[in-house]
Amino acid sequence: MNPFRSVVPWSLVLSAAVAVAGAVGCGPQAPNTTGASTEETPLRVTAARPLRKTIRRTITQPGQIEAFDQARLYAKIPAYVEKYHVDIGDAVTGPHDDHSGNGTRRGQLLAELSAPELDHDLEQKKALVTQAGADVEQSQAAIKVAQADAVSAQAQLKEVTAAVDRFEADYQRWASEYNRVVQLVAKSAVTPKLADETKAQMLSADAARKEAEAKVESARAALAASQSRIEKSHADEAAFLARRHVAEAEQARSAALLNYLRIEAPFDGTISERNADIGYFAQPGDRNQAQPLFTIVRTDRVRVFVDLPEMDAPLANPGDRSVVRVQSLAGHDFPGTVTRTSWALDPTTRTLHTEVDVANGDGLLRPGMYARVSIDLAEAQAACIVPTTAVVTAENRAWCFVVENGKAVRKPVTLGLTSGNEVEITSGLSGDELVIQGKGASLASGRAVELIEATPAK
Repeated sequence: MNPFRSVVPWSLVLSAAVAVAGAVGCGPQAPNTTGASTEETPLRVTAARPLRKTIRRTITQPGQIEAFDQARLYAKIPAYVEKYHVDIGDAVTGPHDDHSGNGTRRGQLLAELSAPELDHDLEQKKALVTQAGADVEQSQAAIKVAQADAVSAQAQLKEVTAAVDRFEADYQRWASEYNRVVQLVAKSAVTPKLADETKAQMLSADAARKEAEAKVESARAALAASQSRIEKSHADEAAFLARRHVAEAEQARSAALLNYLRIEAPFDGTISERNADIGYFAQPGDRNQAQPLFTIVRTDRVRVFVDLPEMDAPLANPGDRSVVRVQSLAGHDFPGTVTRTSWALDPTTRTLHTEVDVANGDGLLRPGMYARVSIDLAEAQAACIVPTTAVVTAENRAWCFVVENGKAVRKPVTLGLTSGNEVEITSGLSGDELVIQGKGASLASGRAVELIEATPAK
């Protein structure tokens, strides 16, 4: 049903237009019996007032459905396939939070690989960690021994330092006694023999004093050596700790490589390809001609790629509503949303690469299908709408003819959105005019016109 309020039904208008065209434009002209010129004869036209309604610019283009996520799973290290647990078409589950506070549940196990040399390598790394740990303990024990030696040397230094003071006092006593005896000998109060004996005692005390001083130096040297051994033991401990960290890192690396022997699902999806067979020698993905063990695709959501022509590219934006239809799924409309565009046009095709995300909970849409994608590029509400046949364009200008006082009057207009056989007038019409629905190309402003039937007011 045409939304415009025409003066008569469109079938009658078409018949009348054909009759007028046959009478006026085709065949021989009837003689003018009235004596009036043809230009003065009113032209019978159909007119209607514009409608106010919502208009949408929608484009439909072919598209291709792709998986929302797709992963090709290769072996990380060269290994043999020992077991495989899934086949093509099987649904698998990826990692999930188990909501128990124990972290994330691992993805479903797809295949198990075998590389016995990795087991032996891991045992070797464990032994190196144990050895490095023993070296660390030995260095820590050496630190304790060196610290004990330092304490002993410190005590010995204190002891010999005290002996030096004692021997110094003894020497001073005998030196004073010797001086007194020498004075008594000079007065003949005592015999020279006593002076000799006193001098011998003084010399003995001096020797003991010097010996104690030498022991002090020796004790200081022993203390310095002990402190050096402490520093060396600390350095040895740091070196052994570093070696232990290296050994632990090597052990962790070997354990991580062993984990790569378990091929697990990275997300929920379906196995679309399997190249894993028991005994198959799996090569890493960076090797030439290496094949993926499995290919997994996500199925609960798909991406639909469509290329928009240059004329519509400026109107496409993320968030635009769309509908996806597939020929093999006739009767099913899949709503989606434009999620992203390449923004820049392809220089070869002059098209805008656009992506529409579509929910696929029932799994009807499958990667590789061709589709027809309809995208609502723009929308105008309460727009002034006329049929496209009511608009005349020439030299990048547009106008409509309206009926005023029985004559056709040309009104320059500005066009907006176009949808099918309707076009939006953004300026030039108020909406109350009687717009001539056709014959605009053959009309001239001021030409007398006659309505086929009066148009009812809005």
